[in-house]
Amino acid sequence: MRETQYLKDNKKALDLLRRIARFEAFSDKELDSFLALGKLKEYEAGETIIKKDETDHWVYFLVSGEIKIVKGENTFAILRRGGDLFGEMGVIDGAPRSASVWALTKTMVLGLDCSNLTLERKELASVFQYTVFRLCAESLAERLRVTNEEVLRLQTELKEKDALLAKLTKDGTMWL
Repeated sequence: MRETQYLKDNKKALDLLRRIARFEAFSDKELDSFLALGKLKEYEAGETIIKKDETDHWVYFLVSGEIKIVKGENTFAILRRGGDLFGEMGVIDGAPRSASVWALTKTMVLGLDCSNLTLERKELASVFQYTVFRLCAESLAERLRVTNEEVLRLQTELKEKDALLAKLTKDGTMWL
């Protein structure tokens, strides 16, 4: 893994964020507050970005590449879209990481160190907190919509299987 220094006043990093749709709604001031606590990190395919059960205060935005989020033996998600957020749950609740994250391809992320949200300048701290929590809320709302659709699909599938089982049992074609 390679990483930059903190990116405060880094115009190249600001231009990079401006090209990501998720950041279009934010002002330069808001993005500068991000960059004050941000580092660009580059991972090779197969490198670990987050290890399950570790505790840290970093949240990440995918800039380029592809990552895989794994919980237990199951792949929870594969993220490919610039601006996709991951690692936010550890920042929100302070619990150890519940999943591992690996780079599937050469990947660049913007990592934000949220361990010190009380920055020297209160105005910058407020803007940073607003920006981080707004992006977390947007990502969580999007994931909740997808999860709700999956739950509904699985409930429908379960009802269909229960109906088939009931029919087979009633017709006497199956013994329990």
